Amino acid sequence: MRKFTILAGLLLAVSLAQAQEYAPPKGDAHNGAALFQKFGCYSCHGSWGQGTGRDGPRLNPPPAFPVVLQQLRTPRREMPPYVASIIPDQGVADIYAYLSSLPKAPDPKSIKELQ
Repeated sequence: MRKFTILAGLLLAVSLAQAQEYAPPKGDAHNGAALFQKFGCYSCHGSWGQGTGRDGPRLNPPPAFPVVLQQLRTPRREMPPYVASIIPDQGVADIYAYLSSLPKAPDPKSIKELQ
C-alpha cells in the first residue's frame, strides 16, 4: 500500500509539472474578440473579461489554457457546453489570445480614490 501511495504521489507531481509547462496554442486575438462577442461570452463575463459578479467569473487575467478549454467543453454550473463542433480548439485559442491581450486591472491599492 505504501508503494502505491508513493507512486501515485510521483505521478501527480509529474502531471502537475507538465501542466505548468504547457504553452497555449497560438491564437489570433482579433478573431478571439469577434468570437467572444459572437458566442455571447461578454454577457456573463463582461466585454473585457472583468466578470459580472452575478453570472460569470472574471477572466482577466485568464486561467491556464487547459482550464479554459475544459470549462468550455464540460462546464460546471450554468454555463452551456461549447463542444468542438461549435467552437473548434483554434477558436478557443483565439478567445484565449484575446483574453490574454487585455490590459490587466490596476491593483485597488494603487487607486487613490479607493483609499
